[in-house]
Amino acid sequence: MAKSKEQPADDAPAVDADGLPILDYPASVLVIVPPEAFDEQVLRHVRSSLEMLHVSTRCVSSRSEEALKGSLQDEFLVDGSVADQALEGYVGLVLAGGDSAENMASDPDVLRLLRAAVSASMPVGAWGRAVAVLARSGLLEKRRVAGAAELAGEIMAAGGRYSSRPLVIDGQLITGKDESAGMRFAKAFSGAVPLSARIA
Repeated sequence: MAKSKEQPADDAPAVDADGLPILDYPASVLVIVPPEAFDEQVLRHVRSSLEMLHVSTRCVSSRSEEALKGSLQDEFLVDGSVADQALEGYVGLVLAGGDSAENMASDPDVLRLLRAAVSASMPVGAWGRAVAVLARSGLLEKRRVAGAAELAGEIMAAGGRYSSRPLVIDGQLITGKDESAGMRFAKAFSGAVPLSARIA
């Protein structure tokens, strides 16, 4: 007997409460978002570029019970708390930029996840003021990075080599100066995700 139009096909994707399809990708990148004034434009580019490769993103923050507000006043509800995360099952880590992104360096869970990602040789990305988290975690020794211009002194004091270029790739570390890196940062990070984690 033929199915009625109201009945979904057996292979139809599951949907969420808003009727949007729930995509089940085999690989995921963990994105840590500042609790306020995050840079939504570059974040949107990153998530879109990864989704094109069938790599999902899980966005977490130190504040997860209410919507976060971006620098352009976009509101965004993250997927969970950074404190509850472990890196198992992820193929990369992104620290989202924003006006107060350097404050993530005072969160021990952010530093724990960042150091674990670097230790596991995962792609790690950060842009703008989020690059300060890399400097304060002691992970920039002899690494070349971009970042907000006002962080140049801090980056060099941490042993890093500051570049004013919009985008810098140093091995598995991908950094952007600010929102001007935009799509270039997103493409560089998604390109660093292991081929084995993607599907055609």
